[in-house]
Amino acid sequence: MLSLEGMITVAEAARRLGRSLEQVRRYLREGKLRGQRIGGQWFVDEASLPLSYEPSRRASARISERGVTMEAPKLTKEEIDTLIKRIIENREAIRRRLGHDLDVVELLRRSREEH
Repeated sequence: MLSLEGMITVAEAARRLGRSLEQVRRYLREGKLRGQRIGGQWFVDEASLPLSYEPSRRASARISERGVTMEAPKLTKEEIDTLIKRIIENREAIRRRLGHDLDVVELLRRSREEH
């Protein structure tokens, strides 16, 4: 029999970590957090959460666990510009492949009308 003792929901883990639900699910899939999937729902091993979370005023945040501090890498202006260029190139490639521009607002409107 499966036991949920010591387990918390993804929503609770996200709240404690100051992260989105999808980010916590990604941590679970990547093995950065321990957990188990029961049915279609993830549960997080509470003991695998970092001991403390320090929100930062910068874009990156620090998570400390047992004296180890992890910090998101800082990107230079050149690296950011390169990433933006790659995003634009990927967007254009998608447009060429589909043969038209994507109008998200129009797609949402159609989806609402159909459902």
